[in-house]
Amino acid sequence: MKHDGLGILGIDVGTSSLKAVAFNGTGEIQALSRVAYTYAIPQSGWAEIDPETWWLALKKALLDLESQDIQLKKLSAVSFTGQMHTGVLLDQENVPISPAILWLDRRAAGETEELRQKLNLPPYQLNSTYTLPKLLWMHRHRPELMEKAKRILWPKDYLRWRFTGEICTDETDAIGSGLYDWEGKCWDPERVKMLGWAPEVLPPIRPSNADGGTVLSSVAEELGLNPNLKVVIGMGDMAALLGGAPLKEGRVVCSLGSSSMIFTRLFDHRNVSAPDHSLYSLRMGSFHLFGGVSSITGAALDWLYEQVYGGRERHIPFESFIHAALDVKPGAEGLVFLPYLAGERSPYWSDQITGGFTGLKISHDMRHLTRAVLEGVAFSLRHILDLFRESGVPVTELALAAGGVRTPGWAQIMADVCQMDVFIYTGQETVTRVLFAACMDYLEQADFEEILTASFDQPRVICCRPELSGVYEENYQKYRQFSRFAAANASK
Repeated sequence: MKHDGLGILGIDVGTSSLKAVAFNGTGEIQALSRVAYTYAIPQSGWAEIDPETWWLALKKALLDLESQDIQLKKLSAVSFTGQMHTGVLLDQENVPISPAILWLDRRAAGETEELRQKLNLPPYQLNSTYTLPKLLWMHRHRPELMEKAKRILWPKDYLRWRFTGEICTDETDAIGSGLYDWEGKCWDPERVKMLGWAPEVLPPIRPSNADGGTVLSSVAEELGLNPNLKVVIGMGDMAALLGGAPLKEGRVVCSLGSSSMIFTRLFDHRNVSAPDHSLYSLRMGSFHLFGGVSSITGAALDWLYEQVYGGRERHIPFESFIHAALDVKPGAEGLVFLPYLAGERSPYWSDQITGGFTGLKISHDMRHLTRAVLEGVAFSLRHILDLFRESGVPVTELALAAGGVRTPGWAQIMADVCQMDVFIYTGQETVTRVLFAACMDYLEQADFEEILTASFDQPRVICCRPELSGVYEENYQKYRQFSRFAAANASK
């Protein structure tokens, strides 16, 4: 079937930027726009953003697509994805009542521990990145806001609501909220009651590839869109688990963004248990996946570049900052970095664990720090791959995807640290590729997996360099020792 006349728009609401990606009907990217923004840090451990920031970024991104000769009025469908766990509270008039508390905010660490003990859930079903602990914190510290809240949405749902006026979410964001019963596949009424909310505050849950409503005529006019544009529900950014590479037994996909997801598909549907719940099994539709999440990966580089180096204020290009680090020999002259800057999910599931550098000497400079951060994130990936193997899950291929693959030299460092060739099938576009397949599934009732698989490019291969195994093995063992020390002292 010929799809060339179709145009698909994917919107990705990230932590620090919004992307709008235009595809043609065969899955080729026609144009891409990225609009950066910042979030507020009112005090240590907190992170918030005004939801209007996303809408303004979307408008700017669409104007940029038009400047790249994308005819918005000819688009056939749009779908949405984005950061998960970040709840947007709306009042009776569907107006946000406060800044949205971001997923990386750690103010609710105490509530998280309390909820874990009360609900007896494994850490991957409830941790402080999830929405529920933050809502319980608000219930105790901002009760007037919780009383005003009549609806809750998540970032991709908020933007889709701005498009259509329809309130709903999908299962991925429901799972990421902490308010969802994974086994019962519904909202948990007891958890909702805990917040003093009526059940109707939570939105209806619809399939990710379902009809998300009709674009409002006022919005179509404001944004210059096709008034008959089809709107598809979409899913949270865990869609990257499907969009990083064709799913194949033994192929581990690492979506390298601000945080990272590292998963593989299980084809035999067996139950796999990892040591201490460090990794977990997850079902997304018909897909049975196994893996884990690293809380801070690309965000560690952003932190070093902006907060320590001051690169943005000094107008020094990020690429120059990275290239300087690549001049340092592998191993960063013994400097090792732990990327636990906002606690850690896999493998420790700890809000108290902290990161840092070890082996720091007076001879080290910013280049060494940067190189150590690049390598430290790679060590965290290798740590998780080791846990795959300990769990009896085969690891025969490593695929990297998402924004981190744009960072010069990082994929090569990953290959050398893990001593595996790295395959890049999609470049930076993972989640929006899944949106493309979902839209085509909706528009033409085609097979989602077939569409998605056909959209991947032939991989670019980065070969590991065996001659570097020695230096990286030495630093990796230091990393594991430093990591165990950090975990043992996290609650002291």
